[in-house]
Amino acid sequence: MNTLQLPTLVKLLVLLVILGGCAGRQPAPGLSTSFSIPDAANPNADELKAFENMYLEDPEKSLAARFLLDNLPPADRLSMDARALSENLDYAFLARDAMPWGKTVPWDTFLHYVLPHRTSQEPFQPHRAMLFAELAPLCATAGSMEEALARVGKWCAQKAQYRPTSRRDLGVMSILDAGYGRCEETNILFLAAARAVGLPVRQAMVPWWQHTDGNHAWVEAWTRDGWKFLESGTEFSTLNQTWFAAEAPRMAKVVAYVFGQPQDPAVYRMGTGFALVDNTSAYTRGTPVQVSVRLADDQPDAGRDVFFCVYSLGGLRPVTKAVTNDDGMARVVLGPGIFFVSCVADGGLAWTLLDTRDMDETRVRLQADAPRALPESIRFSHPGPAESAFNISTSTRLKRLRKEREQRWEPFLRDLPAPLRERLALAGESTPHWLRLLDQPAGPSTPWLVPVLTGLDDKDLLQAEPGSLPRDIELATFAREASAKASLSYDDEIFTRFVLSPRLHLEPWSPWRAQLLPWLEKYIGLPLEKKMQAIRSRIDGLPILPATLFGPPLTPGQTLAGGFCSSTSDKAVLAAAALRTMGVPARCAVDFKGVEYFDGVNWQFWEMQAAVPARGALHVTGGKDLRPLQDFGVAGIDEGFLRTLDDLPWEKTRDGLTCAMQPGDYILLEPRREDSGVTVRLTPFSVTDKETTVVQIEAASQELSE
Repeated sequence: MNTLQLPTLVKLLVLLVILGGCAGRQPAPGLSTSFSIPDAANPNADELKAFENMYLEDPEKSLAARFLLDNLPPADRLSMDARALSENLDYAFLARDAMPWGKTVPWDTFLHYVLPHRTSQEPFQPHRAMLFAELAPLCATAGSMEEALARVGKWCAQKAQYRPTSRRDLGVMSILDAGYGRCEETNILFLAAARAVGLPVRQAMVPWWQHTDGNHAWVEAWTRDGWKFLESGTEFSTLNQTWFAAEAPRMAKVVAYVFGQPQDPAVYRMGTGFALVDNTSAYTRGTPVQVSVRLADDQPDAGRDVFFCVYSLGGLRPVTKAVTNDDGMARVVLGPGIFFVSCVADGGLAWTLLDTRDMDETRVRLQADAPRALPESIRFSHPGPAESAFNISTSTRLKRLRKEREQRWEPFLRDLPAPLRERLALAGESTPHWLRLLDQPAGPSTPWLVPVLTGLDDKDLLQAEPGSLPRDIELATFAREASAKASLSYDDEIFTRFVLSPRLHLEPWSPWRAQLLPWLEKYIGLPLEKKMQAIRSRIDGLPILPATLFGPPLTPGQTLAGGFCSSTSDKAVLAAAALRTMGVPARCAVDFKGVEYFDGVNWQFWEMQAAVPARGALHVTGGKDLRPLQDFGVAGIDEGFLRTLDDLPWEKTRDGLTCAMQPGDYILLEPRREDSGVTVRLTPFSVTDKETTVVQIEAASQELSE
């Protein structure tokens, strides 16, 4: 339970921008929280205005409504209607009025930690009214906020248990349908449930562990005695007692997320609709670090991003970054450990190693006009765990309830083919909807139905609308036939993976093919070159909004309707969806900031930002069962640190793995873990245009025993 899988990389990818680390979006310090999509560019503007107008006669609710609107992330601004927004606000105030502790919560705490409708990047699903009805009677008789939190924890543990899942966040109702979720998803459920009864809560996390691969996210709850921590997805009776408390000495950084910008001295970074609170010192010994970045003649380097990295999950992962002031100085607080500290230096890196163990405070100096060659290897050491007598225990009743839920639909799946049975076992309470689809009379979509279903991931099985798939399949097969008539043909495997599949990248599920059809229908029968001309200028010209922490990526339909992107990835997702809608095989190449599309012979590159086409190839040998991001990682020097390439399109070969790559210089990272740390071998290599570069793994990584 102490490691997150590639899943949480969604959050991690966002934090790669925000923290310089992982789940992740990092605007410059001091950026205003409030932003507004112009009404002319937001087809949902009337709903937002209607919501605001509901509360003009109520000063408190009017302030709360304005607070929500000022901090809504792009996906919510495009999709949340007045009814959903008002349900969230009205029930938040109902809990404030009705629950025993409601009015004891300070107004600012209520705004930031009770009123918000979301925890992270989950797709919004209305939930507060249902959760209030379920939990208010259960919690009303609690003798304290702590007891109420324990009751909420027990209810949530009965509804959803911890289980590693794929990368995207589920919404609250989908988590309840699934009956499971990774740590961030059990947090999403707990925060929604606690806030529904007026309990102030927020999510906190270690962006990256030092001692193992991954990270961990948990819940912090506000009480009259201050903020305390707990583990969601478990039964508990006491706060500040969890399994991860023993790992506190190994926490390189602890970050808490805030909706909006609170007046809190612990806030160390602000952005559009969010703030980050440094809570490191609440868990471990925090070491203040003063950073100085200098140029030639000892001149200060102002506005320079400085990254603080540990090794985890195949790369040197930033746990935070600092931005230098006019004097070339910056300050951060770090937990105990060894950090790779770096910044941009004339196309390379200025870097040093920083050891904060047993340091009350320390200083770091980087010479930004003098790049340093990377070492052959780096030894990262970390503290050991703290002593802890805490043991996770699950009651017999809870074990029985969970087993019954897991086996609930088994009798109905037994006669299905094995691949289909294995996929639908993940569908939770959505299972009957999929069974109904499979029981329909044969039609044009029938031959492709099983390939589509077996290709869906766990989140799609919980979020998709099964009844929409036959139409989606028919649109895909029609586009394929039209493309063939226009001289673009491809085999069934390419069709299944890169045209028929509704999964593009990390966006929430949506019926994007039907949504894009009115725009693209007239182009489907055109030759490939004219299809590209028809869509490229419109997509390339889409503006990208300031980055924010909260809210999911936009769906292709939202990006098209709004006329903007919340990230470069949104642009790539829309481009891939548009190409597939027109029968052109396409795949997102997020690591290379673009999209690849198949011209009938070769894969071509469409750059979303200035980038070199991925026309080289990398072949990694050293064993047939190599695991990217575990046995090795691949990184490039980018924006002042070694950016790990998390989304490379790896394909298995007889003696290893291969993938398409942009020509350029890279670093292969190979870890060897030991009890007290990890030694990382760094091997530089280059990929040449239209050539295959072969690199060999020297030694498989050694996993820590848990």
